[in-house]
Amino acid sequence: MESEKIQTFINYLDQRTSSVQEDTLRLIADNRRDEANFEKIRTNIFQIVKTIFQASVRVSQEESERVRFLDTKLTLFQETWESHLTEAKEHGDDLKIVQEQTRLEALAEIRDTFQKIWGESL
Repeated sequence: MESEKIQTFINYLDQRTSSVQEDTLRLIADNRRDEANFEKIRTNIFQIVKTIFQASVRVSQEESERVRFLDTKLTLFQETWESHLTEAKEHGDDLKIVQEQTRLEALAEIRDTFQKIWGESL
């Protein structure tokens, strides 16, 4: 059962990466480079989380330790990006604001999906 959860989560991350990459290519073809760049950010988040998750699987056989490892990393990302978002708002940097919001949206989606698969919150 646990290995099914692991594969389901990895498949989700792969599927979302592929889907967002397709969106990026469509946006580029439509000469919507700025939007495409935001989608590239989203793609990177899915890929980073996949790498971290796979590392957690290699690091520990205990599911609770893997969940804690992933949670720690995602919490660190969230805190960092929220801090960057606050700074961007203070400086009126609209581009940076959207970049950080994009990161946080992707992270929230990932946490929600993880919770649905594992039945526990991160």
